[in-house]
Amino acid sequence: MDVLDKNHKKIEFEPRTSNFALRKGLWITGLLFFIALVVEFLYINSYNVSYFISPDGLLYSNIAENFLKGNGLVNTAGFVQENGVVREIPRTRDYVVGPIYPLLLAMVYGIFGFKSYNMVVLLHAFFSAASAVLAYKTGELLFGKRYALIPYGLTLGYPLFAFWGMYVLTETTYVFTITLFLYLLALYAKEAKQPKLRTLLILGLAIGISNLVRPFLLLFFPILGLWIWWMQRGRLKIALRDFTIIVVMTILVMSPWWIRNGIKYQQFIPVSNYGSYEFYLGNNPLTVTDNFFYFAQPSYDPEVKARIEKLPLLEQEKEYKKLGMSYILQHPVQFIQRTLTKEKNLFWQPITPVFGESYKMQGYLMDKWYLLLGLVGIVLSLFQLRNYSFLLLFTLYYSFTVSMITIVSGGRYRLPVMPAMVLFASLAVVMALKGIGKLAKVTPRSSGRS
Repeated sequence: MDVLDKNHKKIEFEPRTSNFALRKGLWITGLLFFIALVVEFLYINSYNVSYFISPDGLLYSNIAENFLKGNGLVNTAGFVQENGVVREIPRTRDYVVGPIYPLLLAMVYGIFGFKSYNMVVLLHAFFSAASAVLAYKTGELLFGKRYALIPYGLTLGYPLFAFWGMYVLTETTYVFTITLFLYLLALYAKEAKQPKLRTLLILGLAIGISNLVRPFLLLFFPILGLWIWWMQRGRLKIALRDFTIIVVMTILVMSPWWIRNGIKYQQFIPVSNYGSYEFYLGNNPLTVTDNFFYFAQPSYDPEVKARIEKLPLLEQEKEYKKLGMSYILQHPVQFIQRTLTKEKNLFWQPITPVFGESYKMQGYLMDKWYLLLGLVGIVLSLFQLRNYSFLLLFTLYYSFTVSMITIVSGGRYRLPVMPAMVLFASLAVVMALKGIGKLAKVTPRSSGRS
């Protein structure tokens, strides 16, 4: 019997089945997170060490300690590694790094005490488990619930995610923010006809936070704007509205850091105040394109380099940046050729046995199979471009940007693009399973006559 209100209008109640489905979804999500966390703990335990530390990790740790002591997000010491031993040296410069990771370290140190590196690794395990759940959620959007466990399992099975989680570094946190970013792009693509304001705001929030971990998404906005316009099938007003909301939200998230840097250093520092030397090494005619060890890289001219190294550090940064930009502008074709060569020779190369064994990586040989399966998925995605265009654009953008900026090895600096490659690999597996399923349904007919 229908229920009427006092104005004789029919009152509609939310079906109980929808509440049940919501509770069931939450239970499944919680169970998947718990399973992923157990897997991460087992992996950590298999290394028989509590953590790995490097000069970069100690720099982040030093900044976190200074923050807890009331000195702000500043470093008061330098660190170098010689013959496998990391030691402290007097500070040579005030490094500005993205604030998110030092604040996470400060949170851990505030609870468990300074230099609680083993507890930082446990925090990384929580982020890794969350990344696996996000991969599952993205799989639901792209492949349906039936196949969502494939990207979940491939994320947990990729050994380098767990390996770099053993380091007190930004890698795990950044992979999580990129995985969240890709999930939100998939969600936007699904909602493209009627985008939700909440999705746009969270997407801007995720981009801002990701940039405050590591700023590689700063240059992605033109590509994002064009993609949104394409997803809106040319509806320019809606595309501009959505893009503007995302950009404004990103600015709101990042602006406190910009204001802080402007007040403290009297200059605009988007995220970090270093990296120009690596940019210079990545963009000059003498740099070789098959060796990522930057100390072995040559420079423009020994006399030029000697002159620059006599300048204050901030002036050195400006000079190296100017040299790198000058090369790009004066040799655009050679710049593109060399960047693509660096992608092929360095970025997309699987972990070698020498590198894997020297770092004592477990399961590093699986890296090449993930890359191969991901490449198959990329080819397959070209036949369903609208569904997977955001993955393809991000993969091309990230690999080109990293290879453009510097000279890197594929093992560590390729890590943030692997969530996209996992989804491509999942596409290859899904298509294979669907093909096998279709073949299994085909049975030979018999006439029934002898």
